[in-house]
Amino acid sequence: MAQPKPIITVDQLVKTYDGKNVVDSVSFEVKKGEIFGIVGLSGAGKSTLVRTINYLQAPSHGQVVVDGQELTKANRREIAAIRKKIGFIFQNFNLVGNRTIAQNLAFALTAGGYPEKQQPARIQELLSLVGLSERQDNYPSQLSGGQKQRVGIARALANDPDILLCDEATSALDVETAEEIIQILKDINQRLHITIVFITHQLEVARSLFDRV
Repeated sequence: MAQPKPIITVDQLVKTYDGKNVVDSVSFEVKKGEIFGIVGLSGAGKSTLVRTINYLQAPSHGQVVVDGQELTKANRREIAAIRKKIGFIFQNFNLVGNRTIAQNLAFALTAGGYPEKQQPARIQELLSLVGLSERQDNYPSQLSGGQKQRVGIARALANDPDILLCDEATSALDVETAEEIIQILKDINQRLHITIVFITHQLEVARSLFDRV
């Protein structure tokens, strides 16, 4: 029986800044539906590497293929279409402070072209998924770090992505809260069959979350 094609392929990827290779000849494949980890010290180039997957940063050399589309040969419209399939979870949450949680999610839905009339129901669905159903009218300043990251996860899921990229999504949290976020991501992976690529310097995260590293 033929093996399914990987949803992400990175082949001999190099990213150069000021004559220095900050990512140097990296290759890997990610299977559809798995939780794939990239582990390394701070400053090792992990964030640069993961941002090539949604082409926020173009590689200097090598190939990036996402869902059969070779991004290194794609035009702007094709790259935009691939980005719609990819959600991004940030280390520092990146929520808009003067907008409620519902408004933060509505902003992501609108950016993804989600119909405005259907947004309230979708927002409730997303908040329920991360255990924050009662918090839609709160502002980010009224939430704990773990709750803010739950909103970050909900926002990343807003437009039904196939892939979640997580850039040190637990490193700003205490150990207990980080474990809660890990469990939410595991549940989302199992329930929605979303592929997760997670970068971290925390080995305990690698042990408890990743299928492969």
